Amino acid sequence: MKLRVNGKAKWYVYQKIVMIFIVFLVPLIILNIWVNYRGMSFSKNTILDSAAASASFYAEQLDKEMYFIRNQQLRLLNEQELQKLSFRGGKLEKYEEVELIEQVRTGLMPVADRSEYVVNAGVYVASIGKTISGASGVTDIPNPEYELVSLLLKQTPKPSFYQAGDRLFFIETENNAEIWSYIEISKAKLAEELRQIVSLYRESEVFLGSPELGSVLSTAQDGKSSRRESLLIRDDETVVGDNSPESRNVDGTRYFVAHQPVSSLKLSLTMYVNQNELTRPLSQFNMSFYILFGIVVLILVLYSFSIHVMIHRPLSNLVKAFRMIETDNLDLVIESKTKDEFHYLFQSFNRMVTRLQRSIKDNYEKKIALQRSELKQLQSQINPHFLYNSFFNIYMLCKVDDSESAAELSQRLGSYYQYITRSGSDEVLLEKEYKHALDYCEIQCIRFSNRISYVYDEIPDSLQGVHVPRLIIQPIVENVFDHAFEDGAEDGMVHIGVAHEDGRVRIVVEDNGLLLTDERLEQLREGLSWKSGEDETTGLINVHNRLALKYGAGSGLFLSRSSYGGLKVEMVVDLTKKGD
Repeated sequence: MKLRVNGKAKWYVYQKIVMIFIVFLVPLIILNIWVNYRGMSFSKNTILDSAAASASFYAEQLDKEMYFIRNQQLRLLNEQELQKLSFRGGKLEKYEEVELIEQVRTGLMPVADRSEYVVNAGVYVASIGKTISGASGVTDIPNPEYELVSLLLKQTPKPSFYQAGDRLFFIETENNAEIWSYIEISKAKLAEELRQIVSLYRESEVFLGSPELGSVLSTAQDGKSSRRESLLIRDDETVVGDNSPESRNVDGTRYFVAHQPVSSLKLSLTMYVNQNELTRPLSQFNMSFYILFGIVVLILVLYSFSIHVMIHRPLSNLVKAFRMIETDNLDLVIESKTKDEFHYLFQSFNRMVTRLQRSIKDNYEKKIALQRSELKQLQSQINPHFLYNSFFNIYMLCKVDDSESAAELSQRLGSYYQYITRSGSDEVLLEKEYKHALDYCEIQCIRFSNRISYVYDEIPDSLQGVHVPRLIIQPIVENVFDHAFEDGAEDGMVHIGVAHEDGRVRIVVEDNGLLLTDERLEQLREGLSWKSGEDETTGLINVHNRLALKYGAGSGLFLSRSSYGGLKVEMVVDLTKKGD
């Protein structure tokens, strides 16, 4: 069966797609640039005007509030009771002094009540040596308020306001500094009002500052705000008479900046907005975008039709071919007369089908071999001769009243047959498989009257929890007892080692038997060379083929002569290449 794909092409598919895409997209790009330019200009102007108006309104309101507080402070300094207390404080009767102090304190309360920006208002009267405050009441000096204000008054030249850490103060003196009036301004309230402005714009910040003081109060929280705001501050002479917004570049980011003077504090209120935000709102051009959307839909239809002709039809034939493969029809070849990428795909598909046919055949043969191997595994699980010999050994031990050895042999024998006869998963934990081999060694050592002994390594912690096929170690050990010590030699020794490196498990079984010749070693090696159709005759071949089929060619049994004189069998299990 053949599928034919007709058509001739001088260009590759991707060249056709790119050219068609460019032809249809260039007008769209030009139109989009024009619309975005118009929208961005309008959006910038609108947001800038709004930001400047907000900054101007807040600066005016702040100025009015600060001037109001200053007027309240000056009115307080000129009140009759405070002046009388200052001039006659040391000459008044006690009750008169107390009455005047209470009147002054009563006069302080409206200063704080009439403005949300006032945290505390107080006075210091030198003639009575006391401070009178709305927060701390009447207190003799020295006290914290007196010490803080006296320290601030030492600043020269006199500033428009005083800073003490995070606190702001208006301080005025009268009568040759015989009277001090101090009002603490709420920095938190100032920050709250500033945040109301920036809430209108997601990427904007506002701060109060001057070239001398830097940024006094800011809504910005990031660590770079101080440096950025110091670069955005303008000189006083620049601000006066020119409050128009400007564009400034700071650390690679362009900002639109609006300045408004706050004369009561001799500061500048500066609002800056990330320019990127101004390019987003283009809602005024919805109709233009609707038209653009219609054009995009039309282009999409035309583009889809061209893709259908150039790509969909060949792909459709390829999909049909794959669906035929899903029905197990591998007698299939796709022919193409084009010389583009689809020609390569079709040729690759044909090669894939050929390899698939070959792979299925090879896999089938391997599965047959695996089934034979598993059958022999089951057949070799119970060795009647071994069972008879073990029962005879128990009988003889009982005859000689060696009950302890008989009990040990019975227990080991029960554990051995329980392991090989139970049904369940084909895989077991490595430590269980290893213990089963050690049980076998113990049984054989008892049978041979301890003429043969064994030593073994403990399983590394890294191999705890690792699963391996059942009955892969015991057949190797069984081979040692069956063939290495047939001459009845004394002092036979079996060495069992375990190692784990680079994802591979290595289990080495060695003996010191003297019967292994070089010819016999070579025969054993040749027997492990797996070929389809050969019968498996030994436990070593059985184990080797099972490991090679499950874990790949790098796994299995590898034979050599041991340094102890006998056979060395190295079993390698590559856990990184475990098959399904």
